[in-house]
Amino acid sequence: MYKKQRNRKTVQQNNRNRIINKRYISTIKTLSKLFNLKIKELQGITIPEERTKEKVITLNILKNLYSIIDKAVKKGILHKNTAARKKSKVGKLYFTTIQY
Repeated sequence: MYKKQRNRKTVQQNNRNRIINKRYISTIKTLSKLFNLKIKELQGITIPEERTKEKVITLNILKNLYSIIDKAVKKGILHKNTAARKKSKVGKLYFTTIQY
C-alpha cells in the first residue's frame, strides 16, 4: 500500500515538473522567434525615429530572453553550454544588426 502511494506521488511530481520545464522551453522558443522577427523588421526600417523605437523594443526582448535562459540553467532545465550558445547566437545577431 505504501509503495503505491509513493509511486503515485512521484508520478504527480514528474508531471508537475514536466509542465514547468515545458513552460520554460516554450517561452525561450517564443521569445527567440519574436526576437528574430524584430531583427528582420529592424533591418528594413530606414527612418531614424522608428529605428530607435524598434531598437529599444528589440533590446527589451533580448534582456527577457537572457533572463529566461539564465533561470532555466539555474533550475537545471538547460545545460549551461546550451544556454551560452543560445545567448551568444542572439547577442551576435543583435549587435551585428545594430552596427550599421
